[in-house]
Amino acid sequence: MTAAVYLLGYGVLVTWLAPPLLSRLTQGGLNPLLSVTAWLTAVIGVLVTWAVAITLFTVNGLRALPDSPVLVVCLELLGLPEQVATPGLPGLLFAVAAGVIVSVGVGLKVGRSVLGLRSRSHRHAHTARLLGVPTDRPDVFLLDAQRPAAYCVVGRPNAIVVTTAAVQRLTGPQLDAVLAHENAHIAGRHHQVLMVLRALAATLGHLPLFPRAAVAVGELLEMCADDAAARRHGSRALVAGMIELAGPVQAAGLGVGASAIAVRANRLLVPPRQATVRRHRLLASATIAATAAAPVIINLICHH
Repeated sequence: MTAAVYLLGYGVLVTWLAPPLLSRLTQGGLNPLLSVTAWLTAVIGVLVTWAVAITLFTVNGLRALPDSPVLVVCLELLGLPEQVATPGLPGLLFAVAAGVIVSVGVGLKVGRSVLGLRSRSHRHAHTARLLGVPTDRPDVFLLDAQRPAAYCVVGRPNAIVVTTAAVQRLTGPQLDAVLAHENAHIAGRHHQVLMVLRALAATLGHLPLFPRAAVAVGELLEMCADDAAARRHGSRALVAGMIELAGPVQAAGLGVGASAIAVRANRLLVPPRQATVRRHRLLASATIAATAAAPVIINLICHH
């Protein structure tokens, strides 16, 4: 039970203290994939420690009935004297039941939100295929619109939407770079990652880690797609296409001109020094390792 208390404490610390630290670590887009991993490690770590703590409370709490030596030892390890009144059986059962009910409720709400976002994306992809004009690429559809835009949505099958205004504005190399960016989103399953993060943010918006993670990871995944496209078609063509298409995209989609244009363009046109990239990689890797290892160490110490 002591391990469960310490794990919950760890989760609270990460939930409240990690967002400003991770924001500072990952801003600017150095090693965007590693930065995404750092955010996801924190989010998954909090969720896993919460689930493990609730499980430990449920299993050990019912075993450690009032006045049992196990519960007394747990209280002493937490700095509470044995004379402190231990919870009665009704209070203990209530605490365990409340933890389980809250956990199940949050899980169901997040699951429903993910399914809703997924269904919305699939409908959008289906509509794009119905209304759009097919091109020489089976996954790209041309939509008649006056605003230049290009974005992708996942469905069965996926769809990349390009407006007629975008085709008129972009040169051939720019359009190729933009399409490579959208392909990178689909190949990297970026939509699926963001669906889960946005569902968590909608459900647990009062906890700062989850809304901050959804926003930060969304911008970093754009940078990951930028890097994939730039490797194939060059940074200048991609940045030019990105600027031409700057603006919001459909809620269900991810687009090359979606967000943080200035930062993304700057990192592509003015690459950082390799020494800076290596230092950031080392710091990000150490952060990921510490975040993942802390719950394991806590559990080992408490069961030693």
